[in-house]
Formats: sequence, structure tokens, C-alpha cells
Amino acid sequence: MPRRSQDLAEVAKKAANASFGSALVQRVSLGDMEGSDGEDVRRVQLIVSNDAMDQLDGDKLLDAGLAIRKALQKAGETLRVVVEYAEQRELDELGAD
Repeated sequence: MPRRSQDLAEVAKKAANASFGSALVQRVSLGDMEGSDGEDVRRVQLIVSNDAMDQLDGDKLLDAGLAIRKALQKAGETLRVVVEYAEQRELDELGAD
């Protein structure tokens, strides 16, 4: 049986923070979207603390993305995973969640 979105969000958050080596991820938003190939994709948006992106280089972001994908697959996620990052300040400016 597939795990609930809330459980998968917590799995993603733990995997990302473990990969970063600190608790930069404040929360995770999961959603579904269609990939460029027309297949369903699980969208994982990591909302990180303000200025966290200044601490993260491309390698750290890629490593975290891979860690999240592996952790979600282990937890039962069957869809391909796309990881996005946003600082809370950016979402506040856009009036988003």
C-alpha cells in the first residue's frame, strides 16, 4: 500500500536535511505533475530557510536530490521524482504557500 503524502514529505525532509548536514529544510510540499514525456511525476518542493541557498552549491543540491529520490523509492514511491527548492521569503513575496 502506498504511503500517505504526509509520510513521504517527512521522508523527503529527513533525507534532504541529512544530505545537507543541517536542518535547512523547513517543510516539504508534494504534488503531482506531468513530465516532459507525458508520464506522471511526483513534484517535491523543499522550502528552505531564508538565505539557505547561499549555503548550498550545485553539488550539494544534486546530492540531496539523489538522496531524496532513493529515500522516497525505498518508502514506496513509484513515480519519477522532480525536486524543486524555494526559500520561504520567495514564496511570501509571491503570495504562495
